[in-house]
Amino acid sequence: MVLTIGDTSAQIKSLDGYGVEVNPFAGKIIKHNPVFPPVPATSGGVDINILRKADGSKDWHIRRNYPLFGLGLTYTNYGLNNVYGTCIGVYPVWQFRLVGTKRIELTTRFGIGIGYVTGYFKRHDKWDTLNNLIGSAINNFSLLSTDVRYHITNRLSIQAGLTASHISNGEFRRPNLGVNFVGGHIGVRYFPVSSSPTRINREPEKLSNRWLLQLRLAGGLVEYGVPDGPFHKIYLPSVFISKRYNSKNKILAGVDYAFYESVYMFLKNNEIYAGEERKRATEMSAFLGHEFLIGRIGLVMQVGYPFKRATLYEGNYVTKLGYNYYLLQKEKGILKEATIHTYIKTDKLKASVIELGVGLSF
Repeated sequence: MVLTIGDTSAQIKSLDGYGVEVNPFAGKIIKHNPVFPPVPATSGGVDINILRKADGSKDWHIRRNYPLFGLGLTYTNYGLNNVYGTCIGVYPVWQFRLVGTKRIELTTRFGIGIGYVTGYFKRHDKWDTLNNLIGSAINNFSLLSTDVRYHITNRLSIQAGLTASHISNGEFRRPNLGVNFVGGHIGVRYFPVSSSPTRINREPEKLSNRWLLQLRLAGGLVEYGVPDGPFHKIYLPSVFISKRYNSKNKILAGVDYAFYESVYMFLKNNEIYAGEERKRATEMSAFLGHEFLIGRIGLVMQVGYPFKRATLYEGNYVTKLGYNYYLLQKEKGILKEATIHTYIKTDKLKASVIELGVGLSF
């Protein structure tokens, strides 16, 4: 096989706008529960991002001011391997510029994905009953970072900032206190060709600031009681309204409903609140939320106030964080949107279920 100069130039040109970023980090686990095992003095690792600079080929590239996006890979050594083990996180990553000049800027990076941990609760084979944090090898992995970045050239940058990460399995397996890490990082970003690919100059379609009535039908599974206990279903429908603005965001407001099968069975089996088991296993929350629209992807963040709590559940707020994937996006017609989604629901910052479901918008 013979490569000509033209072939080589085309291959190099195809890397225009693609780069890699490497960020070593160090910090500490945040102890958010008194039953935590010993917390290591320091934890650390490295975060690697394969990035592409948006060029305007999609409307959301322009609406989001040409961000960087790609794939993140994070390795974390928590510093006490016989309890915490290590974590490998894989996630889609988005990086947005907040403010800055040609040489220096403030950016934010975030992603929600999957984390594989080597240290988790085990009753047999390799015993690890001291680990009351994580009950499974596969978990949710979330990362949020800020960077102050200095551009040395159009291809090379250096940066420093703060990093926070979280792993948990949403009560799918117990125990599930989760691990929260906060620290700092320094790093370097390099583009083999250029960090500024040729932009496609055009005006994206301007979308109306419309209101929608939205419905979600969702559910999840949780392990109840003790580790290796039975699985129970949680039913999680929602009804809410949304208001789109700037063609790229939504404000959400509505009511979340939850029915906990585990609570219902507990009350039945122990003859507590006889005749009211279903009522006592039901929860309702009023919530406000925000959705960042990135093409067919929506990043959802919401906070709710439970005005009716299920028995055994405490706290004065709940949160949800996750992704929508849009199967349908229309500006006209009765059914305007159809989505599938996955969120992680937390009660007082403790993950309580991983929610999977579908959504319809009218």
